[in-house]
Amino acid sequence: MAYTKLRELVLLAQDLQASSIGLTFKEMGDKIAERGQPVSLKTVKRMMYGIEELGFEVEQYVLDSDHHLTKRWKIRSLPRELMVLASNEKAALEQMLRGMQEGVEARALTKILADADPLSVSATSNLSEVIDRTRHTGNVAPRTRLDDTQMRTMERAIEGFYEVKFKYRSQKAQKAVQRQVRPLGILFGRFTYVVASTGNRAPIPYRADLITDLEITKEDFNPKEGFSFKDWAAESFGVFHGDALWGIKIRFSKEVADRAEKVQFHASQKMVKQKDGSLIMFLKCRGHRELIWELLHPDWLGNVKIESPERLQEEYLGQLERAKLALI
Repeated sequence: MAYTKLRELVLLAQDLQASSIGLTFKEMGDKIAERGQPVSLKTVKRMMYGIEELGFEVEQYVLDSDHHLTKRWKIRSLPRELMVLASNEKAALEQMLRGMQEGVEARALTKILADADPLSVSATSNLSEVIDRTRHTGNVAPRTRLDDTQMRTMERAIEGFYEVKFKYRSQKAQKAVQRQVRPLGILFGRFTYVVASTGNRAPIPYRADLITDLEITKEDFNPKEGFSFKDWAAESFGVFHGDALWGIKIRFSKEVADRAEKVQFHASQKMVKQKDGSLIMFLKCRGHRELIWELLHPDWLGNVKIESPERLQEEYLGQLERAKLALI
């Protein structure tokens, strides 16, 4: 089945569940035409057969107020996964809600938004819960426990383009300071970071576990034109973006070349196998400190060489010097 046809079937199935009294064939055709796909009555009937073939249970009945020969169709048990609001849909509804007067319509829309589950944070929480409860899975990496309620609030702000305010105490700070920022996205790694900006300034990562007293403000914002959170995140080897964008050349010895070749270190990487069995990796990124931490991993230690740039070699040696402090 072509993608467009399948998409129209799913959208029609959503229409049939959304209507409390069901839809006639004519009303189905009108709905499809509103989406820019005018169809004949015969095509609508074929689509109904297609919906039934997908396994959806369709009820058929006659409404007293309709003509006695007019039949209606209704779906009552559409899988919940097909009714989840996408991020852009949630943002559009929140924008609409802000412009509505208090009333039945505003209350109904508020309930719809309140019932919508956030995506990335809840998925991560659910994964941790599965690992904790399942006897044949485990988590061996250090992890920071987060406030799920606070993270859901943050994600609602990201999806709705609302500014947030919170107290933030960095690791070296004596006390927490108040911040009001524009949240842009969330990065998951050893720690979870909320990435935010304050207008025209470059995005800054805030460690999520150091954020307290989070509130969504009534101030909304428009994302900076041309900014892509995914592209921004891909520039760095890790979370931090404060350093320069360097072209980097790293050689893995033949002892670990096959293993390294299977690892996605960075989106920009290019791997070239050498005649002597070693592997050269070229990449362009920020986040040099986190790259060095990766190269110090036991999997690579003693089998990796930074060939360029020289500044990265110097930073690597600096990290080794700081590591000695653990023995002093």
